[in-house]
Amino acid sequence: MSNERLGRARLASGTAAALFLVGSMLAGAAHADSAISTKTDPKLNAMLPAKLKEAGKIKVASNVEYPPFEYYDTDNTTIIGLDKDLAEAVGQKLGVKLEFENMSFDAIIPALAAKRYDMAMSAMTDTDERRKKVDFVDYFTSGGGFLVKQGNPKNIHSLADICGINVAIDKGTTEIDDAKKASDDCVKAGKPEVSAKILPGTSQIVLALQAGRADVAMIDTAAGAYIAQQHKGTFEVPGASYAPRRYGLVLPKGSDELAKALQASVQALIDDGTYGKILAKWGQEVGAIKKATINDGE
Repeated sequence: MSNERLGRARLASGTAAALFLVGSMLAGAAHADSAISTKTDPKLNAMLPAKLKEAGKIKVASNVEYPPFEYYDTDNTTIIGLDKDLAEAVGQKLGVKLEFENMSFDAIIPALAAKRYDMAMSAMTDTDERRKKVDFVDYFTSGGGFLVKQGNPKNIHSLADICGINVAIDKGTTEIDDAKKASDDCVKAGKPEVSAKILPGTSQIVLALQAGRADVAMIDTAAGAYIAQQHKGTFEVPGASYAPRRYGLVLPKGSDELAKALQASVQALIDDGTYGKILAKWGQEVGAIKKATINDGE
């Protein structure tokens, strides 16, 4: 959701913080306790660069403040989240440990370029601009989408369905432009324009939806799914993103051997069902992919 925080989906750091309030206190301990495990595959281990096999670990840069992908548990020390669980499973497949280190989001790519880390995992969107400096192993899809009341009473699945609908949108996000274009298309088709309410934060758009002042909130699908999970039985995300973008594991340029090992391990997790279990644990099934790819973003 944000102007240009395409760093993470399209979700601004302020929005990420707001999601903590929207979701109240996410049941961190419960999530942390429900571990999902898999087994080491010797063939995948053999694909790793020799220095990583010898070290038995992969150094991972991450910005640990982006629920539900990576954030600190209630002890303010333990890192939990979808990315952390997936990293644990990838490490189990490869027979090594993925060790996270927290840093600011904008420092991640420079740190990889300086070869201070082997990879990064921080819900980073795979873009053409970023691929000039790093490579991606894509593992998740997010992007512009909808949050509606449970049961989707207005039957909203695409931008074409919001003609004449009251829509709540977070101020400063790309969804504002998406709604304007959709409204123009509605008018051209002889339908009522979109009634957009621009509100000053994620919590406000959720409250507007909850109170019936809006029929739908336009929001990044990952953020919407997180909110729906925290308000069980109240909201849902009706389908995939209308503007999908890939998240990727991030590697320094030239890390071809590691990229292929990571791609194969993510694919193995998809195939054996572990990947699906991890996404379901964090309420992010809407972003599931069927095939792990390399540099397959926008």
